[in-house]
Amino acid sequence: MERAGGDTGPFLYLGTMSAVRKSVPVLIILAALCEVPSLAADDAPIALRSAGTFRVHLDYPAIVSVGFGVITARMPASYACDEACLFRGFTISGAAGPRAGEIALGYGSLAGETGRGRWMMRPAFVGYGVRAAVERTWGSGASDDHRGDTYVGVEGAFGVAQAGLRLGVFRRVGNVQGEGDWRVFGGIGWGF
Repeated sequence: MERAGGDTGPFLYLGTMSAVRKSVPVLIILAALCEVPSLAADDAPIALRSAGTFRVHLDYPAIVSVGFGVITARMPASYACDEACLFRGFTISGAAGPRAGEIALGYGSLAGETGRGRWMMRPAFVGYGVRAAVERTWGSGASDDHRGDTYVGVEGAFGVAQAGLRLGVFRRVGNVQGEGDWRVFGGIGWGF
């Protein structure tokens, strides 16, 4: 509506109220038509899917580690994932090397594709994860910094174009006189 002096101020002149009432059904129909494709996608049956991950990292304290993991996600059952898919959900992973091994549980988000294999995530484009982990060292002698100690902690993982990084803060289970209980463990390499 126009104010005195012809200024509309912050209000847009829409015409008469009858024109506004006539346009409401048209807007509702347009909104419904825009919603039809997403309703069809939402009606697809949802399934719990999983994909395998693989990694080779330079690690501390393991020196070098080889790891394997699984990520699960709820997604439409019709997705083949031979092209890009987004997995977002529970993760479990394990890794071992000459001086240590690790088991971790957590949450992750990983975009990648399985290719023709249908399960193993071949190229992982980008991903991240937060997980609780148990790290067990198996030192080879009395001079080792880690002589068969167990650590528990929280770590984060990040990957871009198959390059992976993990970093975590861990606390030793059981005290050793004269040594600190907290450690920072991590690794960098190929895979998530």
